[in-house]
This record gives sequence, C-alpha cells and structure tokens, in this order.
Amino acid sequence: MDSITQAALGGLCGELVLRRQLGWKGALWGVFFGTVPDLDIFMAPWLDAMDSLRNHRSLSHSLFLMLLLSPVFGNLLSKLHVSLTHRRATAFVLLTWFTHVLIDCFNSYGTQVLEPFSDYRVAFGNMAIADLFFTIPILLGNLLCLFCQRDGKTRTWITWTTTTWISCYALLSVVFLNLSKSQFEQRLSSKNIQHTDMLVSPTLSNIFLWRMLARDDSHYYITYWSIFDSASRASPIHIIERHPESAKPFHHSKAFDTLDWFSKGWWKAFPDPAQANSIYFVDLRFGEMQNFNADPIIRATPFMWKLTLKPDGTITDSKTRMRDGIDTKAALRALKERVMGRAPQWDDGVWPWQLTQ
Repeated sequence: MDSITQAALGGLCGELVLRRQLGWKGALWGVFFGTVPDLDIFMAPWLDAMDSLRNHRSLSHSLFLMLLLSPVFGNLLSKLHVSLTHRRATAFVLLTWFTHVLIDCFNSYGTQVLEPFSDYRVAFGNMAIADLFFTIPILLGNLLCLFCQRDGKTRTWITWTTTTWISCYALLSVVFLNLSKSQFEQRLSSKNIQHTDMLVSPTLSNIFLWRMLARDDSHYYITYWSIFDSASRASPIHIIERHPESAKPFHHSKAFDTLDWFSKGWWKAFPDPAQANSIYFVDLRFGEMQNFNADPIIRATPFMWKLTLKPDGTITDSKTRMRDGIDTKAALRALKERVMGRAPQWDDGVWPWQLTQ
C-alpha cells in the first residue's frame, strides 16, 4: 500500500510491542521498520523502467529476507536499547515487516513474497492501494497515543481499538470481495458469458464499490457493483476485444516480457496511429478514472506504456500518462456517487483504444 499507511502501521506495531519498554521511541522505530521494505525504490536511478518494475516489491518484501534479517535487526535493536530483550526486539521487527508485506498483498499490484525462489506476485485484491478508511484510524491512533501516559489504560485502549478496527476492516473487505465475486458470476451467467478467468478488486479508497475484470479467449469484460446498488442500478458490462496479435512484433523483447509478466497477461495492446511500428500496452487490472474535461469523456487507465520498434530492430519503451488534465474533484465526486449506487455518468466515456479507431 502507500508509504504513509506503511509507516503508520509500523508505528502501531511499535506501540503494541515496545510501548512499555521504549514509550514513543517504540512507535518511532515502528515507522522506520515499516518503511524499510519500500527503500527498494532508491535503486530506481540505477535501473531502467522494466528492471524497476521487477525490483519493486521483490526481494525486500520476501519471506526469505524477512526471516533472515529480522533476528539481525532485532539483535542490533536490543543492543541499542538495553531494556529490550533480543527475543522481543526480533518479534517486533518480524511483526512490522510481516504486516508491511501482508497489506501489500491485499491489493492488485502484487508482491513477490517467494523471492529469490519465484517471481510470482501474490495479490489478494481485497483492498485498494490507498484506503483512507484504513489509514486515517491508524494515523489518528498513533497521534492520540503521543498525548497519553506510557503505561496508561487510555493509551492501551486506543492502541487495541485501532488494531481491532483495521483488523475488522480487512476482514470485512474479504467478505465483500467474495460477495462481489458472487454478484459478478451471476451477472456474467445472466448474459450467457462463458469466462475463463476473473479478477475482482475494490475501487480507490473504499471496499464498497467493486470492479470486475473477466476474460475469455477473445474478449475482456469490465463492470462495477456497489454493495449499495439497488436491483435497478447495474453498470453495463463493457466488452473489449483482446486482439493480442497487435503486440506480436514485440514478443520476446525485454519490455514486452516484463509487462506481460507484471500484468499477469491481463493486458490490451493497440497501435499508435501517430507513429508507425508503435503500440500502447495497457494493464487492465487497475481501475480507470473518467476525464470529464475531454471531449469525448475518456476512461483514463493508470498503467499504460508505449513500445516502439526501431528500424534497427531495437525496442524502446516509455510510460504514458492518461490522467493529465483530469478534473480530480469531478472524478472523485463521480466515484463517491457511484459508491452510493448513483452517478449514471460513471458508465460514460470511451476507452483509449477507441480514440484510435
């Protein structure tokens, strides 16, 4: 998830495990160790775009490195603070590191927990990469604890109330995930759509509005469902032709192989009409956002790359932004309305590849 959430969750782990021994310093160490796994982003200046995709959430998020280094960091921490036993310090580092990796697995981006033995990216898809209903209670709990006595009952109550809330929220997200899967299966069945795979994930900062992505051999299917939808409020199913042959000239290149791996095959490629021998590659796993400032309205996708085959046979790649110029407030208002089972404009707009047709 986002860095603020990871740091805040680490602070909560410090409160849970080190408060009586270190006071506010325990939360501070939690913020530090809750951020450590994401320090792999500092390798980005020495990596190209494709290597950066493979590097982020890889070895630093693996169970192997976590189990290997937690006792090492625990030993250093216990030597720095004589009030800590090596066992407690190690348990703290392990808990902070594990919770960081766990909530990274909650979203659709994926996390390589089995490195260096496998580059498979674990993604449960039960929470968005940023969710204020999850983050704000942790931040508020950490802040309130700063004004309470170290051994006071109020501080204990705040810490465990915060922990209970985020645990229940995560559990509720799993319940809603399975409920949405059932809803989408019924929708597809009612339309006589025989799909081979399906991904379900929540929309930005909530667990109430869910997005479905399904596929068969020749099409993708995308639609939405909110737990507040009435029987008469159903988003249409967008049917998207796959046309994987558009990317054939780029097969076996580093860029294509990496993007295919990263997207787990959930991609759409289409030609760039303005430049010969170029395609746009869209990762369809992540929710689009309507650009209401465009005419027609564009369903802007967040993960999109441009690949170009040069005359000398080399292939260049660059990330493309579709969300420039978006009226963020209007898009978030539409999201809020759609969460509540309204917002007919949520289903408006054309896809990027439709602009080239």
